[in-house]
Amino acid sequence: MKHVILFAFVSAGALAAVNEVSGRGYGGGGFSRGGSYGGSFEHSYSGGFDRGYGSSFSSFSGADRYGGSYSGSRSTASVDGWGGRAAGGSYDHTWSDAAGGSVTTSGSRGIAEGRYGGVAAGGTRDTTVTTAGGKTYTADRSAGVASGPGGRTVGGTSGSVDGRYGESSWNTAFSGNRYTGSMSHYASVYGANGVHSTAYWSRGYLGTHAGYVRTGFGYYGAFYPGWYTAHPGCWAAAGWAAGAAWTAASYADVAAYCGLAAASAPDYDYGSTVVIQDSNVYVDGQAGGTAQQFADEATAIATQGQAAAPTPTDEWKPLGVYALVSGDEKTSNNIFQLAVNKDGVIRGNFYDGVADTTTEVYGSVDKKSQRAAWTIGKKKDRVFEAGLYNLTQAQCPCLLHVGTQTTDQMLLVRVEQPKTGQSQPPAAAP
Repeated sequence: MKHVILFAFVSAGALAAVNEVSGRGYGGGGFSRGGSYGGSFEHSYSGGFDRGYGSSFSSFSGADRYGGSYSGSRSTASVDGWGGRAAGGSYDHTWSDAAGGSVTTSGSRGIAEGRYGGVAAGGTRDTTVTTAGGKTYTADRSAGVASGPGGRTVGGTSGSVDGRYGESSWNTAFSGNRYTGSMSHYASVYGANGVHSTAYWSRGYLGTHAGYVRTGFGYYGAFYPGWYTAHPGCWAAAGWAAGAAWTAASYADVAAYCGLAAASAPDYDYGSTVVIQDSNVYVDGQAGGTAQQFADEATAIATQGQAAAPTPTDEWKPLGVYALVSGDEKTSNNIFQLAVNKDGVIRGNFYDGVADTTTEVYGSVDKKSQRAAWTIGKKKDRVFEAGLYNLTQAQCPCLLHVGTQTTDQMLLVRVEQPKTGQSQPPAAAP
């Protein structure tokens, strides 16, 4: 991964921007613990911090109600000096089921901020899945992004999956984007360009693009009992069986559950049936208001879901698990797990696979328009939306509204647990 990212820096002519990020106060210290960028920065700027070092370590172990066991550890460290600061951490988790299968995941992540505003982050992840029958599958990922004080951004990802049908790997790099967000869960959701627009994606393109994403998907162990234990604070529905979050709901089932007329399912195929052009929205060829109004409507739908207060015993129907990709990305570390109750309230999780962190999702479905809108956490500056019908399809375009200033078209790829005999790693289910 280190070579991929360094190649991205040099090929983009952006090395000066990276130096500006790291040269004014970065050192080995905590950031060297952060993964992808750690080694390359450490070579040039080792020892840049001289005070404020702190660290912590914790371990855990136990058994769950399904007869499995879990154990693991986490460590964190931070440093501060010369106006810059950095923090990093590592983790190692193991979960075993009663039948003898196991999942082991380890990795590191880190973030650093320079004195003059440069920011960088990176992470690694290695996963091994062993089935009760003794078969082993492995996957690894590395990713990083750096932005100079002037906004120049570079980064890249790499990874591999080794399983029943051999090993496959990928490398990607990007450069030249102007970073406009915060280095938190949105760090890898980039591409906002200050305009409102959609692009036509044919069914063939969607199917091919989604196929690449599914081939490189490496998070089949998520949303199971051991995973929930290792990610305290994430959202979980009461009464769900193990792995229920992965259930792919059909539109007919969701419509009946929420009291909708299944015969009149609006198709929000952004770029086709819903087009944004010159800051105006056209629905099935008819004027549908301005892009700002459309974004405001999505925000209102999401806000209604944020304000809802479902009881702990509410019944929830899983919509499924979705990999989120931007542009022509062929892999995803950004995962949505969504569910809906009978009132149309949406809950779930956004999982950042690189950082191994989870944030609760809040939103709702407008039963009249059947637009679904949700946020990561309760902030309202990033609102995702898709049609309810489209969320029940194998893949669908979605929109990311950045306030009312920008609308970016992205792709949601529904990911299901592979069936026996398929080339993807098997489920890490108990």
